[in-house]
Amino acid sequence: MNRKGYTSTNILAVCDFNMCFTFALIGWEGSAHDTRILVEALRNSSLKFPHPPEGKYYLVDSGYPTMKGFLGPYKSARYHIPQFRMSRAFRSPNEVFNYHHSSLRSVIERTFGVCKARRRILQNMTSYTMKVQFQIIWSCFTIHNYIRRMGSNDLEDLENLEDINQFQEGERGFEDDDSESSFVYSQPTHEDTQQIIIIRNNIRDQLSNGSTS
Repeated sequence: MNRKGYTSTNILAVCDFNMCFTFALIGWEGSAHDTRILVEALRNSSLKFPHPPEGKYYLVDSGYPTMKGFLGPYKSARYHIPQFRMSRAFRSPNEVFNYHHSSLRSVIERTFGVCKARRRILQNMTSYTMKVQFQIIWSCFTIHNYIRRMGSNDLEDLENLEDINQFQEGERGFEDDDSESSFVYSQPTHEDTQQIIIIRNNIRDQLSNGSTS
Protein backbone atom coordinates (compact mmCIF):
# COMPACT_ATOMS: atom_id res chain seq x y z
CA MET A 1 0.00 0.00 0.00
CA ASN A 2 1.54 3.32 -1.03
CA ARG A 3 1.19 6.74 0.62
CA LYS A 4 -1.79 7.55 -1.63
CA GLY A 5 -3.78 4.63 -0.26
CA TYR A 6 -3.70 2.02 -3.00
CA THR A 7 -1.43 -0.86 -3.97
CA SER A 8 1.30 -0.16 -6.48
CA THR A 9 4.77 -1.11 -7.68
CA ASN A 10 7.66 1.31 -7.19
CA ILE A 11 9.91 1.45 -10.25
CA LEU A 12 13.39 2.95 -10.30
CA ALA A 13 14.04 4.12 -13.86
CA VAL A 14 16.71 6.05 -15.75
CA CYS A 15 16.16 7.61 -19.16
CA ASP A 16 18.16 9.64 -21.68
CA PHE A 17 17.12 12.86 -23.40
CA ASN A 18 15.69 10.87 -26.30
CA MET A 19 13.08 9.61 -23.81
CA CYS A 20 14.42 6.06 -23.91
CA PHE A 21 14.67 4.01 -20.73
CA THR A 22 18.31 3.04 -20.11
CA PHE A 23 17.73 1.21 -16.82
CA ALA A 24 14.76 -0.01 -14.80
CA LEU A 25 14.44 -1.85 -11.51
CA ILE A 26 10.94 -3.30 -11.23
CA GLY A 27 9.40 -5.17 -8.32
CA TRP A 28 9.64 -3.10 -5.16
CA GLU A 29 6.42 -2.46 -3.25
CA GLY A 30 4.82 0.95 -3.61
CA SER A 31 5.51 1.78 0.05
CA ALA A 32 9.29 1.44 -0.38
CA HIS A 33 11.25 4.70 -0.18
CA ASP A 34 13.00 5.79 -3.38
CA THR A 35 16.38 6.07 -1.67
CA ARG A 36 16.16 2.51 -0.37
CA ILE A 37 15.61 1.21 -3.90
CA LEU A 38 18.46 3.28 -5.32
CA VAL A 39 20.89 2.05 -2.69
CA GLU A 40 19.90 -1.54 -3.50
CA ALA A 41 20.55 -0.89 -7.20
CA LEU A 42 23.97 0.57 -6.40
CA ARG A 43 25.02 -2.19 -4.00
CA ASN A 44 23.83 -5.17 -6.06
CA SER A 45 26.32 -5.50 -8.92
CA SER A 46 24.18 -8.18 -10.61
CA LEU A 47 21.60 -5.47 -11.44
CA LYS A 48 24.23 -3.72 -13.61
CA PHE A 49 23.18 -0.21 -12.74
CA PRO A 50 24.73 2.18 -15.35
CA HIS A 51 26.89 4.30 -13.08
CA PRO A 52 27.70 7.76 -14.47
CA PRO A 53 31.28 8.35 -15.62
CA GLU A 54 33.59 10.39 -13.44
CA GLY A 55 32.53 14.03 -13.54
CA LYS A 56 29.02 13.21 -14.78
CA TYR A 57 25.81 12.80 -12.81
CA TYR A 58 22.14 11.93 -13.00
CA LEU A 59 19.48 14.55 -12.34
CA VAL A 60 17.31 13.24 -9.50
CA ASP A 61 14.29 14.60 -7.68
CA SER A 62 14.14 15.50 -4.00
CA GLY A 63 13.24 11.92 -3.07
CA TYR A 64 16.88 10.98 -3.60
CA PRO A 65 19.99 12.26 -1.80
CA THR A 66 22.41 14.60 -3.53
CA MET A 67 25.65 12.63 -3.61
CA LYS A 68 28.45 11.70 -5.98
CA GLY A 69 26.92 10.95 -9.39
CA PHE A 70 23.44 12.18 -8.38
CA LEU A 71 22.51 15.85 -8.55
CA GLY A 72 19.31 16.83 -6.76
CA PRO A 73 17.52 20.19 -6.36
CA TYR A 74 17.63 22.59 -3.44
CA LYS A 75 14.93 21.54 -1.00
CA SER A 76 14.37 25.00 0.48
CA ALA A 77 13.07 26.60 -2.73
CA ARG A 78 10.32 26.22 -5.34
CA TYR A 79 10.97 23.41 -7.77
CA HIS A 80 8.06 22.26 -9.95
CA ILE A 81 7.44 24.18 -13.18
CA PRO A 82 3.74 24.96 -12.42
CA GLN A 83 4.89 26.80 -9.28
CA PHE A 84 6.94 29.18 -11.44
CA ARG A 85 4.03 29.81 -13.79
CA MET A 86 2.08 31.34 -10.91
CA SER A 87 4.93 33.77 -10.20
CA ARG A 88 7.73 33.96 -12.75
CA ALA A 89 10.05 36.14 -10.68
CA PHE A 90 12.86 34.16 -9.06
CA ARG A 91 13.10 34.73 -5.32
CA SER A 92 16.62 33.39 -4.88
CA PRO A 93 19.55 31.88 -6.82
CA ASN A 94 18.42 28.46 -5.56
CA GLU A 95 15.14 28.88 -7.43
CA VAL A 96 17.01 29.70 -10.63
CA PHE A 97 18.87 26.42 -10.31
CA ASN A 98 15.72 24.48 -9.41
CA TYR A 99 13.84 25.89 -12.41
CA HIS A 100 16.48 24.70 -14.87
CA HIS A 101 16.93 21.40 -13.02
CA SER A 102 13.19 20.72 -13.15
CA SER A 103 13.00 21.67 -16.84
CA LEU A 104 15.68 19.10 -17.71
CA ARG A 105 14.53 16.39 -15.31
CA SER A 106 10.96 16.60 -16.65
CA VAL A 107 12.07 14.28 -19.47
CA ILE A 108 11.60 11.28 -17.15
CA GLU A 109 8.05 12.45 -16.34
CA ARG A 110 7.26 12.81 -20.04
CA THR A 111 8.81 9.41 -20.76
CA PHE A 112 6.58 7.72 -18.19
CA GLY A 113 3.64 9.81 -19.42
CA VAL A 114 4.04 8.66 -23.02
CA CYS A 115 4.48 5.04 -21.96
CA LYS A 116 1.37 5.10 -19.74
CA ALA A 117 -0.75 6.93 -22.30
CA ARG A 118 0.11 4.40 -25.00
CA ARG A 119 -0.30 1.35 -22.79
CA ARG A 120 -3.34 1.75 -20.58
CA ILE A 121 -2.69 -1.50 -18.73
CA LEU A 122 0.05 0.35 -16.83
CA GLN A 123 -2.61 2.61 -15.30
CA ASN A 124 -4.90 -0.22 -14.20
CA MET A 125 -2.99 -3.48 -14.05
CA THR A 126 -5.01 -6.69 -14.38
CA SER A 127 -4.76 -9.08 -11.42
CA TYR A 128 -2.10 -11.32 -12.90
CA THR A 129 0.60 -12.91 -10.78
CA MET A 130 3.36 -10.54 -9.71
CA LYS A 131 5.78 -12.20 -12.11
CA VAL A 132 3.46 -11.63 -15.07
CA GLN A 133 2.78 -8.03 -14.01
CA PHE A 134 6.52 -7.30 -13.95
CA GLN A 135 6.94 -8.94 -17.37
CA ILE A 136 4.18 -6.71 -18.75
CA ILE A 137 5.94 -3.60 -17.44
CA TRP A 138 9.24 -4.73 -18.98
CA SER A 139 7.50 -5.40 -22.29
CA CYS A 140 5.87 -1.96 -22.31
CA PHE A 141 9.21 -0.27 -21.65
CA THR A 142 10.91 -2.30 -24.37
CA ILE A 143 8.24 -1.48 -26.96
CA HIS A 144 8.43 2.17 -25.94
CA ASN A 145 12.21 2.22 -26.55
CA TYR A 146 11.80 0.51 -29.91
CA ILE A 147 9.27 3.09 -31.10
CA ARG A 148 11.44 5.99 -29.93
CA ARG A 149 14.56 4.64 -31.62
CA MET A 150 12.79 3.91 -34.88
CA GLY A 151 12.16 7.62 -35.23
CA SER A 152 8.43 7.81 -34.58
CA ASN A 153 7.45 11.16 -33.08
CA ASP A 154 5.52 9.41 -30.33
CA LEU A 155 5.41 12.45 -28.08
CA GLU A 156 3.97 14.78 -30.72
CA ASP A 157 1.33 12.23 -31.73
CA LEU A 158 0.19 11.85 -28.13
CA GLU A 159 0.05 15.58 -27.49
CA ASN A 160 -2.41 15.83 -30.37
CA LEU A 161 -4.61 13.20 -28.71
CA GLU A 162 -4.51 14.01 -25.00
CA ASP A 163 -2.69 15.80 -22.22
CA ILE A 164 0.06 13.40 -21.23
CA ASN A 165 1.00 15.61 -18.27
CA GLN A 166 -1.85 14.07 -16.33
CA PHE A 167 0.31 10.98 -15.89
CA GLN A 168 3.26 12.83 -14.33
CA GLU A 169 4.15 12.56 -10.61
CA GLY A 170 25.76 5.68 -28.37
CA GLU A 171 22.24 4.55 -26.75
CA ARG A 172 21.82 1.51 -24.58
CA GLY A 173 18.97 -0.79 -23.85
CA PHE A 174 18.04 -2.32 -20.52
CA GLU A 175 21.58 -3.29 -19.68
CA ASP A 176 21.75 -5.82 -22.49
CA ASP A 177 25.46 -6.35 -21.92
CA ASP A 178 25.90 -9.78 -20.31
CA SER A 179 29.39 -9.05 -19.02
CA GLU A 180 29.95 -8.70 -15.29
CA SER A 181 30.13 -5.18 -13.95
CA SER A 182 33.51 -4.22 -12.46
CA PHE A 183 31.94 -1.48 -10.36
CA VAL A 184 31.98 -2.03 -6.60
CA TYR A 185 29.66 0.23 -4.62
CA SER A 186 31.10 2.08 -1.68
CA GLN A 187 29.22 4.34 0.71
CA PRO A 188 29.64 7.98 -0.39
CA THR A 189 32.11 9.80 1.81
CA HIS A 190 31.56 13.23 3.30
CA GLU A 191 34.12 14.58 0.83
CA ASP A 192 32.20 13.06 -2.11
CA THR A 193 28.97 14.65 -0.95
CA GLN A 194 30.61 18.02 -0.40
CA GLN A 195 32.12 17.89 -3.88
CA ILE A 196 28.76 17.42 -5.60
CA ILE A 197 27.29 20.20 -3.44
CA ILE A 198 30.10 22.50 -4.59
CA ILE A 199 29.35 21.55 -8.20
CA ARG A 200 25.67 22.32 -7.66
CA ASN A 201 26.51 25.69 -6.10
CA ASN A 202 28.82 26.57 -9.01
CA ILE A 203 26.10 25.71 -11.54
CA ARG A 204 23.60 27.74 -9.51
CA ASP A 205 25.87 30.78 -9.47
CA GLN A 206 26.51 30.59 -13.23
CA LEU A 207 22.80 30.28 -13.99
CA SER A 208 21.92 33.06 -11.57
CA ASN A 209 24.50 35.42 -13.06
CA GLY A 210 23.23 34.63 -16.54
CA SER A 211 19.61 35.32 -15.61
CA THR A 212 20.45 38.75 -14.18
CA SER A 213 22.87 39.92 -16.87
